[in-house]
Amino acid sequence: MAREHTPIQIGLPPEAAWEMAQPATTQYIAFVAGDEMPDPGDAFIAAGESFGVAPQDVAPMPVEAEVVVWAFEFRVPSRGERLMLWCERVEEGQTPDRQVTDARWAIFIESVLEPSRPVEDAVALAATVARAGGARTRLVFTPDLALIFSAEDVRRLFLASPPGQLLDERHLYRIEVVAKDRANGPYWLSTVGFWRIGRPELEMLEIPADELRSALELLDALASRLATEPLPGAGVPFEAGVDLRVALVPAAEAAETLDAGMPGSLEDRKRLARGPRAAVCAAGKRGSFRAVWMPPHDELQAIARGERALFLAPRVVEVRERRARAEWDAFVASFAAHGADRSRAHFAKVAVLNTGATSGEGVEHVWIEVESADAAGVRGVADRADMGGSDGSRSAHRIECPIDRVGDWLVRGVIVPGYPTPVDATPESASILR
Repeated sequence: MAREHTPIQIGLPPEAAWEMAQPATTQYIAFVAGDEMPDPGDAFIAAGESFGVAPQDVAPMPVEAEVVVWAFEFRVPSRGERLMLWCERVEEGQTPDRQVTDARWAIFIESVLEPSRPVEDAVALAATVARAGGARTRLVFTPDLALIFSAEDVRRLFLASPPGQLLDERHLYRIEVVAKDRANGPYWLSTVGFWRIGRPELEMLEIPADELRSALELLDALASRLATEPLPGAGVPFEAGVDLRVALVPAAEAAETLDAGMPGSLEDRKRLARGPRAAVCAAGKRGSFRAVWMPPHDELQAIARGERALFLAPRVVEVRERRARAEWDAFVASFAAHGADRSRAHFAKVAVLNTGATSGEGVEHVWIEVESADAAGVRGVADRADMGGSDGSRSAHRIECPIDRVGDWLVRGVIVPGYPTPVDATPESASILR
């Protein structure tokens, strides 16, 4: 379960451990079909449509590579950094997915993301190259995160009106999981992409297999908030959720006690690019002989038991709700076909009135196990300790909600051809249910 966030408790002055000289640049590439070269004039117009203002201070960009057919740089008043936009010839089979075979051109855009509105800025960058290629755009690729967007994804995510309504801060990063033993761990989790927004990459170290799911949830929730909110000071405890406190610690310091063979050890860090990294640790050092920073094992286990609620960035909540309702038909169809099959479990997150809450806190988001679902809404059971008796015992409560109070959903145990084990389906991966 999760709630919208409350402000992070931060230390003052701003933490020097997280400072970096310059954010990494961001790049989007549109692969365009056809023998006719994309028109640079169309690219100029595309930039104006995507950023909502005509490019200014346009200048040709000198390049020596023979594959580049045109290139220019420009600025827009709403951004601090200039943008570079250019077009290259590509050979058959050079697209990142190896499936689009008719692409002959690649349109690139590159800049530093605007720190005050990075999601909107990323959407405008992607939309620029997609529009520059027009109807011939086959896919858009961002090499920073190794993300591929099909032509349908591009229309739905970047070119819809309003643009970016289905994208949140999670578009700015991905989470990488490293382990010597992929099945049993321990695991080293790390964001990839935070350096593009001038922030330290976030990590979690020494995560055992039974805490991996909770660790992914915690790191994702924190990353989506810290992409735009003030960063807490190094070692300063702050609230990651309801009764859930953690601290950010310089990753090299948190990794000092790791054995050389452990994922994320100091030996592994010699191969990393330079830049600040922050490890998510328990709130306060542990140990009587030598106090050290530890992973938040107690907090992760409490999340796994459903006893702690993570705070989420407001935009994440809004986008999840839009996606959940837009893909609700896939969930309903899955429940109709497999609801009686105990190997596939259906869950929905719904907004319910907390009658014991104070004013302004009356709505809580609760996960229920679904008993019935249709186009109008859902009915199911919530098994929660905080819904039990005064002695703290758990109690099952039956809840019924209309579709406009559904905020998320999950289907566990989905069999996908080619995958060795069942997977989870969410609104973001609803296509696997069809």
